[in-house]
Amino acid sequence: MLHQNRLSEEFIVHELAADDDGEPLSEEQLWEALTRTFQSPRYRPPMLPVVATELMQISSRADADVTQIVHLLEKDTLLAGRVLKLCNSPLYGAAEPIRSLKTAVVRLGLAELRDVVMEAAFGSRVFKTTGYSEAVDRVRVHSTAVAHLSRVIARYTSFESEYAFLCGLLHDVGLSAALVALGDVPKGEQLRPVADLWPALVALHETVGGSVATVWKLPAEVAMVLRLHHSLKVGPVVHPMAAIVTLAESIACDNGWGLVPRALKVGGATQPSLLFGGHRVDEPSDQQVMVAKAALGFEGRKVETIQAECKKVLAALGD
Repeated sequence: MLHQNRLSEEFIVHELAADDDGEPLSEEQLWEALTRTFQSPRYRPPMLPVVATELMQISSRADADVTQIVHLLEKDTLLAGRVLKLCNSPLYGAAEPIRSLKTAVVRLGLAELRDVVMEAAFGSRVFKTTGYSEAVDRVRVHSTAVAHLSRVIARYTSFESEYAFLCGLLHDVGLSAALVALGDVPKGEQLRPVADLWPALVALHETVGGSVATVWKLPAEVAMVLRLHHSLKVGPVVHPMAAIVTLAESIACDNGWGLVPRALKVGGATQPSLLFGGHRVDEPSDQQVMVAKAALGFEGRKVETIQAECKKVLAALGD
């Protein structure tokens, strides 16, 4: 079960000391803090497990064989265990239990196995922090939902969609990387509420995501989507994969899987998220969704069909 609504009244994030006036950080202030952190000799960027990195490289080759891939996965027993667990979840439609890595490779195929390995790594190994744990966890849950929905939506398009899942899974990786980088501070240092820095973080996360893409040597298409999944366009042209991620994110938000929880009604008053405050800057605008649907050629009954299938996937994701 993925927990969507874990909140804590006392959870605060961001190591930058609060200003006297308590105003949210500006983009310039946050970017300066990120730059200082990234340039520090103490900074170590979050890295993918070696197995995930090597599998990413192998997945682009036509001569990879099952034995080679199994031996690679066996190098990391913890990751291999999570891969088998995911393969047996309803999300991957196993008609019979998958009990061996060899069976997983044969049934899923290399591209889908790569996605499973990345999902397992992203969920357990890549982004670890203490002060930011709740915010980072929400990014993980939301991104996992967007990844699975992106795969569903891509099936209804005529575009090359090999990396749809990865684009959805990593679209907000800049948020996670920034939170983890800035959270590496001495114990007891004053923290600042994430609600005060959230607008600036969101404004910069595509840029930070692009930096992560470079460090991880991600495929060019995935890196591009990380850099423009909100702006959508390369020049005057809408990038189809960015459009897929935008529509997936919109459907996720509509069904309770948004990064920022929707405000609750308490005693007739609206109570925003304790973690993020009143910000809903993660949710695509109506205009962005319209542009994405037009670029993908979606309208009418097709949209209804996609939404219905996406709801089934989210139901399975929550089991």
